[in-house]
Amino acid sequence: MTNEEFLSRVPIFEGCLPDQIASIVAVAQEHTYEPGQIIVTQGTPGQAFYLITSGRVAIERDAQPLGAFGPGDFFGEMSLLDSAPRSATIRAIDQTRCLMLSSWDFKSLLERMPAIAIRLLEVLSRRLRVADERLAR
Repeated sequence: MTNEEFLSRVPIFEGCLPDQIASIVAVAQEHTYEPGQIIVTQGTPGQAFYLITSGRVAIERDAQPLGAFGPGDFFGEMSLLDSAPRSATIRAIDQTRCLMLSSWDFKSLLERMPAIAIRLLEVLSRRLRVADERLAR
């Protein structure tokens, strides 16, 4: 699967057009992590979004396991818009490849292609609405 295909399946980019996805992929960087290597650390400022293209990662909060992610999963999406502290540590279980999108590259892209920002806001708004409905129950 191409990086464009992977990225187009990420919920926060689901409404983007093919040329917009291509523009996002153009600023994304591929990184490979070895088993046991920490990708992000809980409590540190978030500065990037990651999409797993191969391998698996463990999710830990306060040194307690919370689960795992694999190909097609993503983390750090809120870091595209803010630099709030990471809520979990993410550690590679297997050799893992990720597409990484820094917040500064993404913000620069939004300035050049504001339609991506509109699509992103629509998706984040829907996700927030769903989360609010779950809390109201």
